[in-house]
Amino acid sequence: MVSVKHVEHVMVYKDSELAHACNQVSIVLLQNGELFLGFNEERYPVHADSGQCCYIKSKDGGKNWNASEKKVIWPYTENKGNWDCAFSQISDGTILMHTRVCNFIAPRGINYDGDQSLGMPPPGMPERLKRQTGYVVLKSKDYGETWTDPIEVNTSPIASSSLSAYACGGSGAGHIIELPDGGLLMPLDGTMSTNREVGLGNETSRCFLLRSDDGGDNWEYWSTVAFDPASIIHFMEPGMTRLNNGKLICFLRTQHKPNRQDNLWFTWSDDDGVTWSLPKKSPLWGYPAEVLQLKDGRVLVVYGYRKDPWGVRGCISDDGLNWDIKNEFTIREGGVLVPKPGKGDRTVQDMLIMAQYWHIGYPSATQLEDETIVLAYHEYSKDKQPIQYLMCTRFRL
Repeated sequence: MVSVKHVEHVMVYKDSELAHACNQVSIVLLQNGELFLGFNEERYPVHADSGQCCYIKSKDGGKNWNASEKKVIWPYTENKGNWDCAFSQISDGTILMHTRVCNFIAPRGINYDGDQSLGMPPPGMPERLKRQTGYVVLKSKDYGETWTDPIEVNTSPIASSSLSAYACGGSGAGHIIELPDGGLLMPLDGTMSTNREVGLGNETSRCFLLRSDDGGDNWEYWSTVAFDPASIIHFMEPGMTRLNNGKLICFLRTQHKPNRQDNLWFTWSDDDGVTWSLPKKSPLWGYPAEVLQLKDGRVLVVYGYRKDPWGVRGCISDDGLNWDIKNEFTIREGGVLVPKPGKGDRTVQDMLIMAQYWHIGYPSATQLEDETIVLAYHEYSKDKQPIQYLMCTRFRL
């Protein structure tokens, strides 16, 4: 039994006007002791994956976050957006952000009840024409104050643009990993073809690595982390870390055709990601995952739990290779709202909940020098118009 101690839930950021959903976080403990929390800010009050990458900082280990200090890294425009950002700080102090890019955004702009006063498009389908059109890296050498222009990432032979909105991507937990030789590894998922539709009869998604040997300016395909040649299992949204012994551990969200969310699977590499073990099913249900090694040597994995009682969970392993459901623990419960029963009395807000209420979690974690773990994630508020917002939980194990 894992003992979770000194639990403290802290609200990080919620749009004060309830006009922009915020989700899919990526937390990094910077070299100057600050906590850097990157996230997606949507252009709508619903989750649409077409917004902009932002960040907010905490100077006291996640106890306080000043909403007025939120900064936009790469603003969206009328026809371009960016989402699914992940962050890391490498040894020379540079902060790296990698993110997906989408173009051709045409809002639908019609509400279910015809009421334009809410200023929102229909739940679950706010746009038409949107397509992912690339993948980029941005850099900051001054702790996030200024950023380079976007550097296009070569994901070949994986498709980086597609007839689908999800050709090549990852998750907020997919931090870039720096190797002892200075090489950088970027974990992503995607397909060889440009026609990926989860749950249908097309190519299933694989997890793979890109490598850069010039600080993130140029990238090339390095290895396949997990792939099902039978085209039944989608391996998606890799969460990866490098242990003190040099072993790379990667947790994988999986979906089995035709449309079943399965347990987390994991795999490992002993040669800096050149080759990988066959993926192995863990006893842990949830998605997606973040994995990190704690200061005491144990390995922690955290993941969203998108079924009753909902929330975010974690599990501890002594070595990162052996996982036991008895070592699972709850970090946060809830974060969703269930729509009212029946049909005649459902409001636009109820329809919003029906379309998107399950999209919680996407946790990202780090550990402070005093061994406090800070876990960031998103959930839904209890406002009259429910909206995704950012939370963190501080705790010890």
